[in-house]
Amino acid sequence: MIVAIPMDASEQVYHFNPCSASSFSLYEISRQHTGISYHCIGNTPNPWKTAEGEMVHSPIVKNCSCDTSAIKDAYHISEHYALLEVIGKVAYLIVDQCCLNTYHVMHNVGIKIHKIPPFIKSAEEAINHLIIGVGIADNLQQIYPNA
Repeated sequence: MIVAIPMDASEQVYHFNPCSASSFSLYEISRQHTGISYHCIGNTPNPWKTAEGEMVHSPIVKNCSCDTSAIKDAYHISEHYALLEVIGKVAYLIVDQCCLNTYHVMHNVGIKIHKIPPFIKSAEEAINHLIIGVGIADNLQQIYPNA
């Protein structure tokens, strides 16, 4: 299973709307005989960051506070689909918060949203939270990074 985590410029978990993140770290999680291993398969820039688009510069988008007109605006909704360019094949998007449009876009393509608390800072902590939170780690003895 592959998961995506929005990251900030200092490579820490980004706790705002993933549409305004600097990049995404992609991790592959696999089940072993005695546990679960995971490893980073890549980091990819947010397509809106690369294009210097409105999505990464807007405080409204960053804080997930789109007004009711933006929630219904077809153009604004389509802007959220740009994230699929870099995370379209993941099973989970691990986030602290996301706007309703981001949630609907991910839901429409089968990507599940896993919410994490704001005190999680590293990708490893976020992955451990996902593994324990969604029940992947049932009856297993260990979770470990795989170099």
